Amino acid sequence: MLLLSFLPSAALSQRTPPNTIITKGYSKMPFKYLPVQELCAGGDAMEVSRVEPWKLYVPAFRMAPGVYNVGGNTWMASYLIDTGAGLVLIDTEIQECVYLILENIRSLGYDPKDITDIFVTHAHIDHIGGVAALKALTGARIWLGKRDLHFINNTNLVGAALGYKCNYVPFEPDCFYDDNKPVKIGNIIFETINTAGHTPGTTSFFFDVTDKNGRKLRCGLHGGIGINTFSDEYFEKTGEDPALRTEFAEGLKKLIDTHVDVCLPSHNNQTGPHLFVDQITEDFNPYDDPSIWKALMEFSLDRFENAMGKK
Repeated sequence: MLLLSFLPSAALSQRTPPNTIITKGYSKMPFKYLPVQELCAGGDAMEVSRVEPWKLYVPAFRMAPGVYNVGGNTWMASYLIDTGAGLVLIDTEIQECVYLILENIRSLGYDPKDITDIFVTHAHIDHIGGVAALKALTGARIWLGKRDLHFINNTNLVGAALGYKCNYVPFEPDCFYDDNKPVKIGNIIFETINTAGHTPGTTSFFFDVTDKNGRKLRCGLHGGIGINTFSDEYFEKTGEDPALRTEFAEGLKKLIDTHVDVCLPSHNNQTGPHLFVDQITEDFNPYDDPSIWKALMEFSLDRFENAMGKK
């Protein structure tokens, strides 16, 4: 494997694993808790996930009270939230990985059929590929950013323009997000923000949970920080509006100073939460760290500006 080393930091703590295994994509993020990183030996993470998804399998783990990472994949991510009145699933990954999501949900003692709502961050196949299958199984309401509505019946926009070859069955959303109307399900209020850029309808989520000591934890998930949809070639292939570049940058700038206690990455390899599972105890949560959100937003903006030649 190719090892990529980064500057050591005096701030390194028990959060630091001896070896950080990261799949191809965000392997150069200089976070203080990711000093050594390895590229996925299997090559392109999407192709491995499509053909041999078990090779990137990760068991379910808790990131905050009632909030579980159930995606079963070192690259993609999917979250299960127990609202006290049904389950919410954020993103479904690709169809080929749905069986791992179901296995992980059951391993936590939950029944997938208790999923009442499926939130989609954006309409790319690595986030919506499993929607049709899970809708058929659970009957859950499907939520989507309305600006992505034209994606879901267009295989070019869903993934072909990015070179993705996964199985895809189109679906019809039941509900659309409204930035001015939070979604209340059970004891959780989900605030949504259209953070257009990666796709027009990319949506970010913010919600509070309470720990055993009564402390509120703010959870945040940016719906899409990828910069693979900003090239001139991509806009020519898809007919999408290049103004999405500006929207992306402005959205990141607005969110950099947003307080988030627990950062939920839209892809696990953005921050590597699966690498710190063995550090979770009754009294210590490695994901409870507001610096992670800010670092991810700053890194994403810097990476975008460098790619656009603005630095």
